[in-house]
Amino acid sequence: IYEMPLVMKENFLKKIHTNANKMSQIIDKLRLTLKFEEGKQELILTPCPIKKILDDIIPDLKEKYKNREIVITGSDINLKVDETLISMAISNLIENALKYSEDEVIVELTKDSIVVKDRGIGIEESDLSKINQKFYRVSKNGWNNSLGLGLFIVYSILKLHKFELKINSEINVGSEFKIVY
Repeated sequence: IYEMPLVMKENFLKKIHTNANKMSQIIDKLRLTLKFEEGKQELILTPCPIKKILDDIIPDLKEKYKNREIVITGSDINLKVDETLISMAISNLIENALKYSEDEVIVELTKDSIVVKDRGIGIEESDLSKINQKFYRVSKNGWNNSLGLGLFIVYSILKLHKFELKINSEINVGSEFKIVY
């Protein structure tokens, strides 16, 4: 067996571990999209305060996107949702806002919606109607690490809840993703 320095072995093991986790997440996302398409994803609805969901999501996102601000405005809302799935949808929208902007991200809670706003690169009008499609990626956004599953999953989760996703965006001004319930 080839002997290599312990530090080098540890670095290789960390890289293998990180990449294995990424592959596992990709497989999980693909599996979830198949469940949505086949109508096999069940909902477990329970009353849930949205601020609690945000309190669970935001620390992980702040760890990943250091020096970024996520501002929550509005009053807490109690919704009857599948907490795991709705957390995934909201987290995805906030993470997209963090990826495609450099300013703060605002999460606004209203009596009839949850709105995630950024002042980022925006989305072309021609892409807006397609971004909910499976594997669709906006090619000019420079984010090449995307499978094009995120917004498809968000859209599918919201559809299961009978919620709606409304998107407003302006190039170089920012985007607003609104979950309407």
